[in-house]
Amino acid sequence: MSTEESADVLTSLGWHRDFSLLLRELEKETFWRSTSRVLSRHLCFNTWVALVFHRDHPPTILADSDEDDGADEMLFQDYQKGLYLLDPFYVAARATPVCTLVTLDDVAPEQFTQTEYYQRYFRRNIVADEVQLNQPLENGSLLCLSLGSVETFNTAALGLLQLIQPWLCELMRLRIAHETSRSHPPRVHPWHPMGDQQLPGTSRHGLTEREREVSQLMLGGCSTKEIARRLGISIETVRAHKKHLYSKLGINTQAELFSRFWQEQP
Repeated sequence: MSTEESADVLTSLGWHRDFSLLLRELEKETFWRSTSRVLSRHLCFNTWVALVFHRDHPPTILADSDEDDGADEMLFQDYQKGLYLLDPFYVAARATPVCTLVTLDDVAPEQFTQTEYYQRYFRRNIVADEVQLNQPLENGSLLCLSLGSVETFNTAALGLLQLIQPWLCELMRLRIAHETSRSHPPRVHPWHPMGDQQLPGTSRHGLTEREREVSQLMLGGCSTKEIARRLGISIETVRAHKKHLYSKLGINTQAELFSRFWQEQP
């Protein structure tokens, strides 16, 4: 057996040991932290969070890397109040909630790094790159384990995550039955697709459901052409929606649009 083959065998044995340890932790509160420690022995990342994406209310944060200065708690509060609506991982999860490994490159719109969301939240919290392991749940929600890094995840790291994804996602699926009940999540943001119950089909500013969809995709970094493709409408129709929503809100720029969006937070 060559040296390279021996290394592969030892790596496989190491993973078998690690997954057996995680099985023992499955019912304990330390499960997510133990999972992060196991992963950190095999690849480099700086932050992590386990959360659930729901279709009808804000995400539930199950556990996170818990920075000592408490900054992450405030960031997650802002995230749950409405910023999740601009998260490309959340947007993609609503469209296709499947068991898979998702990278930032897979879901980020072409103008993502130019958005207020990226500047005010993502760059502060994630810094450079993010990957997410997704496990659909029976109630239609999506259980996610996100890893953030100050460096771009290389092909070796992504290959490793792809290799262990079926095993780890199955552990995540089993773990959800042992999660303790959480406090009621923040009230749904009025711009959530299911959030405005006062005036069906419109917001209190008179925005139609389609105009809200266009505004969220704009704030998430989608170009006019990308919005048209995602919504299955023409570029001219997207431009018309932009014109109407800017007029209704009395604004002229995307920065102003983000401010109006944030003013609507619960």
